Amino acid sequence: MTTAQGNPRLTMTLAGSPVRIVVTRYAVTDDQWMEVGLLLAEEQPRPTQPMKVRPETLLARRGGLKGILSRHRIRLEPDPAVRQLLSRTKLDDERALNSLSGSASEVVVSVDQMSTGTLPEGPLTHRLTRDLRPFQQRDLAKLASLSHGANFSVPGAGKTTVTLALHLIARSVGRIQRMLVVAPLSAFGAWEEEATHIVDPPLTIARWRGGAVPRTDIVLINYQRLPTAVDRLSDWMSQQSVHLVIDEAHRAKRGATGGWGRALLDLAPLAERRDILTGTPAPNHPRDLRSLIDILWPGGRVSSRLPRQALQQDPPLNAMAAIADAIRPIFVRTNKRELELPTVLIRPVRVAMGPLQQNIYDAMLSRYAGMFDLDRRDSAMFSQMGEVSMYLLQAASSPRLLSRGTDQTQSYRYPPLAIPSGSRLAALVDSYSDHEVPAKVQRACAIVRDNVNRGEKTLVWSNFPDNLLTLEAQLAALYPAIIYGAVSSDEDAQPGVRTRERELDRFRNDPRCMVLLANPAAMSEGVSLHRVCHNAIYLDRTFNAGQYLQSLDRIHRLGLPPNVVTNVTLLVAEGTIDERVNRRVEEKTRRLSRMLSDPGLVQMALPDDDDFGELVDDPDDLEDILRHLGEAPTGDVATDER
Repeated sequence: MTTAQGNPRLTMTLAGSPVRIVVTRYAVTDDQWMEVGLLLAEEQPRPTQPMKVRPETLLARRGGLKGILSRHRIRLEPDPAVRQLLSRTKLDDERALNSLSGSASEVVVSVDQMSTGTLPEGPLTHRLTRDLRPFQQRDLAKLASLSHGANFSVPGAGKTTVTLALHLIARSVGRIQRMLVVAPLSAFGAWEEEATHIVDPPLTIARWRGGAVPRTDIVLINYQRLPTAVDRLSDWMSQQSVHLVIDEAHRAKRGATGGWGRALLDLAPLAERRDILTGTPAPNHPRDLRSLIDILWPGGRVSSRLPRQALQQDPPLNAMAAIADAIRPIFVRTNKRELELPTVLIRPVRVAMGPLQQNIYDAMLSRYAGMFDLDRRDSAMFSQMGEVSMYLLQAASSPRLLSRGTDQTQSYRYPPLAIPSGSRLAALVDSYSDHEVPAKVQRACAIVRDNVNRGEKTLVWSNFPDNLLTLEAQLAALYPAIIYGAVSSDEDAQPGVRTRERELDRFRNDPRCMVLLANPAAMSEGVSLHRVCHNAIYLDRTFNAGQYLQSLDRIHRLGLPPNVVTNVTLLVAEGTIDERVNRRVEEKTRRLSRMLSDPGLVQMALPDDDDFGELVDDPDDLEDILRHLGEAPTGDVATDER
């Protein structure tokens, strides 16, 4: 091979599992081969063996390769699959860059006749049965005019519906055959419901659990399974036209440096169409967006148009506005205000603790006040105060959570409180449940039963699983459903085992099941309950306002009739950290709500199931906790260690 006579050339073939571009040389010198390898290969090329190259790497470095080939007068001979990949990417990039420069983009299919929200007339084998809202029609029309697109609409804006409509349009013109949806497990139910209930005839849909790729219209895979599925999926995608949809795409914000981003970059070039969906495209830094743009348009030509100043380590204050202006032609965004959701009535209810719970709480407060220098304000206090706040929240909701006898597999995820063994405080905590029912638990049960008397279901939130288990026992006659970390997903559950999906199905469809008990960390994304439930109770909340806003979206979202009032009750234990949390979350919620109603892009983060974040990461939260510790009682409390 290395000594063959004739004109030097490289051949390229798309093959293998995982799919790679196999490069073979003819009459190319060892030095020239090494130069190509240093540019493209995953590992140092061997003189006598073909070179294997990631498709995304070739697309990103094709300019450099072109220079090498030109300099050494080497001819490139791609096979039809590689030729199609290169020409399709070049055309896609040109369309996107023309859009960014203000040139008219080519409309893939006309959507001018969508006044009623139905798909345009034509050779459609499937039709959307749901009328689209005006903002959804607007977003769909723009996305249909792009080869690939980004939907940055806020949570609850119907991105799944718009994407399915877009998929049907692309199918109608023969551009794509299948859809691959990468999404968190919590979003699977929404995709399955929409694909079967708003499309006529229904699209077939299945979850990929390993082995052969299902022969369905839509294949679902979660982020955790994705890295190990790349080989099989890339082979499947190379054999047919696939629409790649990445839901909650901010999870791939690390790009090539993260396992999920790397897997998506491997798959992206093989997709005929790509769409990313996320309401928070830049959760940590404006440059998070660059990783998402590179998945949509592999190779970096499009992402290179992002403003450089916005991507630096310390971006200017207007960074997100500058990015939005730069890429506005290639994304859509519906903001919160455009949803015009009906009224949500949020009512804080102050609850007086019982005497025993009050004694325990005061003892806790005094104990912590004596452990910290209240004038100290260094970064080490954030993690310490995070744990302090959680223990005080536990004491304010149910001192039982502090007991050493509580099953730690069911407790919060932070270390147990070190109450001195044999102390009066330890004795009070351990015997608490024999003498008193927590005041907030009593009030929550009373509200749930009042709602039942009106024939209404209730969603009860708590950050502490043991609280949920207590409520499950207290409300057993109402057949409660329950979702928290120890309740697994359907993915690996045996028949008859309680799973999140089965519990949600009971709450939605079983008339006996009148209450759902849920942990925000286990049900933060992708769950819609607004059609069956209009009442929520928060037994406790943390300083995490983003998590609170996301939990509100479970029952207050698009699709609610205009005359429905969503009732939210916030239980606040008097004289406790609850009051501080309530005030801080209210301030943060107002700020986040303004950001969600911003028509442009904003840098913000809403939590997901795999990203808890710091317990306390805001200096103002820290100040409030310290002030509360400064309110510790100085009288006789149960802090002695006799």
